Amino acid sequence: MRSVIFGLAIATLLAVVGPSSPVLAGKPTKTHTDLRARRHANETPWHGPYYHREYGAPVALVVPPTASMHTQWSWGVAQTRVMPTWHQFGRAYPGVAPGEYAGPLYGTPAWPSHTDQFGVYPVRGPW
Repeated sequence: MRSVIFGLAIATLLAVVGPSSPVLAGKPTKTHTDLRARRHANETPWHGPYYHREYGAPVALVVPPTASMHTQWSWGVAQTRVMPTWHQFGRAYPGVAPGEYAGPLYGTPAWPSHTDQFGVYPVRGPW
């Protein structure tokens, strides 16, 4: 009797939700935070004004796709902040577009005072 009730519950769930539901397929659902992050990422570049000295360009530190915040550390006066990680790679990332780094990019200062000055910026990995 218990297996019949369990089978009916599963059949009802599949009928209501559908077998291709993001919940059942293991795909993440889009939330308000995801939509807000997408809008912010479309309006701002993924990197800051500094480049990594070894590469000569900003470097993306790929973090898990579920990471939503990162910490920016500072030395001296307390300026440490916890900031949202807005940008996320797509699955079909084509690489760097020509002229993507246009504008002034600065190297790491002789005495850096903030983690952003190293030219490494967190970007969430693809789903």
